[in-house]
Amino acid sequence: MLRRCRGWDYRRPCIYQITLVLADRKSKALGRLVIDRELPLSVRDGLEHRLEVAASSYVALTSAGEAVMSEFLRIGEHHPEIMPLFIQVMPDHIHFIIHVTKPMARPLGQAIAGFKAGSSKAAIGKGGLWAEGFQDTILFHEGQLDSMFTYLRDNPRRLAVKQLFPELFRVRNDLCLKLPRQDSGNRELPLSAHDRPFREQNRPLLARDRSLQAQDRPLSAQNRPLCSVLGAGAPSFKAHFSAIGNLFLLDSPNIIQVQCSRAYLAYKRVPKPGGGRKIARDAAGVPIVEKATPEFEEKRDELLAAARHGAVLISPCISDGEREIARLAFAASLPVIALRNMGFSPLYKPGGKLFDKAANGKLLLLAPAAWPYSTSEKPMTRFDACALNRIAQLIAGDGAAVINYKGMQPKDIDRLVREAVAKGGV
Repeated sequence: MLRRCRGWDYRRPCIYQITLVLADRKSKALGRLVIDRELPLSVRDGLEHRLEVAASSYVALTSAGEAVMSEFLRIGEHHPEIMPLFIQVMPDHIHFIIHVTKPMARPLGQAIAGFKAGSSKAAIGKGGLWAEGFQDTILFHEGQLDSMFTYLRDNPRRLAVKQLFPELFRVRNDLCLKLPRQDSGNRELPLSAHDRPFREQNRPLLARDRSLQAQDRPLSAQNRPLCSVLGAGAPSFKAHFSAIGNLFLLDSPNIIQVQCSRAYLAYKRVPKPGGGRKIARDAAGVPIVEKATPEFEEKRDELLAAARHGAVLISPCISDGEREIARLAFAASLPVIALRNMGFSPLYKPGGKLFDKAANGKLLLLAPAAWPYSTSEKPMTRFDACALNRIAQLIAGDGAAVINYKGMQPKDIDRLVREAVAKGGV
């Protein structure tokens, strides 16, 4: 809640999306999520029906929520430079969009502090309603405002999806895998009765032909026997992860690693406020590709064809090519295990388009247990990249890619992995 755009002058005119959370989020003092229970729902109902139920949901505001909304609509009376555009009140937080139409005498943060004080007094008669700080998103580019309106209006449905699919949106810090993965019976996290019905719903995704031979799989040139990648007789060890998403993707007998050289594809980069460069995107938010080689197109087509025929893709999403293949897989509703170089906050949920992929059981996010969540952005170091690539190899088994670690010895790579997946850190 304390992140800011470095180098940006918060007195400047711009459109901002602001998020505030309650000091006591468990109180849900602003409203109550209403899910249409006239649509019958049982734990064995299919994905489409459960999503239909979620789409009918809305937030019924309490008197405190109504007071907060009224204060927001009056924000221009206190700060004429600010035009209120939209507010979405949720049970334990609010999102709103404002337009700063002309330069402000003081930074925007002071106006937000004033709104927090006034809305707190209007809602509960005293201060203390809100947690410290606020989170902001600056809407610089064409198309961002419409996308943000759509995202915020969709908040009640996404909250309902989390309640109807709790097994897919619960952060787990107790996932233990046996690596290297040589069969599907390597997950030690016990299944609860609450988790089992979801496995039945995803039977088409999980019921693979376990007699499938390695030579019959796509990407046969990459899918060497496991011993050729790891070395014969590689000892197994327990690896600990934080996870969110569909754990049953790990049960697939055909997991294929996505590994793509940086030379194969490059996104266009543009300067960002405060310095540095970022990926350029079109009006729909899709990354703009600056270069794509025939090698990338061949690898992309093979991997997506494998996923369409029942394989699960696993990727550290490090290079632009790996990110693009993951993006295309998500767009086609194909299953992906994505690795991250830090853990998840207790209230984490996949953002944007990944949210619906998680609800459909097509996504699993894994982070090594010794790399905890941090409120600041964690840069991807070469050591992180090497460890994540090696972890992907170990999980993929016979679907592992052959990787040149450029001067790093196998024992050093494996040491990085064991440190990253050690229980409770190192």
